[in-house]
Amino acid sequence: MNVIGASWLATHEYCEYKLYLDKILKIRVPESEEMVIGRLIHQEKEGEFLKWAEPGTWEEFLKAEELTIAREVALKKQIGNTIISGVIDEIAIDKDFIYIIDDKPNAFPFNTVKKQLSAYCYLFKENFSSSKKLFAVLRDRDRKMVVWQKEYDGKLEEEFFIAFHRIRKIILLEEEPIATDNPNKCLKCRFNKVCEKSLV
Repeated sequence: MNVIGASWLATHEYCEYKLYLDKILKIRVPESEEMVIGRLIHQEKEGEFLKWAEPGTWEEFLKAEELTIAREVALKKQIGNTIISGVIDEIAIDKDFIYIIDDKPNAFPFNTVKKQLSAYCYLFKENFSSSKKLFAVLRDRDRKMVVWQKEYDGKLEEEFFIAFHRIRKIILLEEEPIATDNPNKCLKCRFNKVCEKSLV
């Protein structure tokens, strides 16, 4: 069974060849400082959340009428012979809406993040049934402010499926990955010293 992580959609949007090096060839390179710091901050936020969080069922959560929050929610869904999986930073719900929230440092609504959020929304929709409107939300992790928000609609779901099927074909070696033509992306990429397609 093939497995595609929701975060792969962000990498795929950034550069298919980076995804190929990382997830298919499994080339190991050192983590960036930002990755290490990000993981530590995530752990710290989860620890703070658990200090005041109260246990409950998903049925109770979905019926909530006052703002209720769940963090670090792991979900998966099988599509054909492939599983899509992901861990959502935060899900918030109130009387009318459900918010699928991804926290990023120096958050900006790049297509990379939107694609990852579309995967999270798809996972939520496929795992839970609710009449409440579902929103994808990008929040700046450090400033604690929303920088992008959009209702999960047919367009976002279509974008998810286009990216998902393209990644699936790449991991099955049915199609060749295409490297970015943007040297600025290569400059920031942690694979640039081992990538034969690097433009730096």
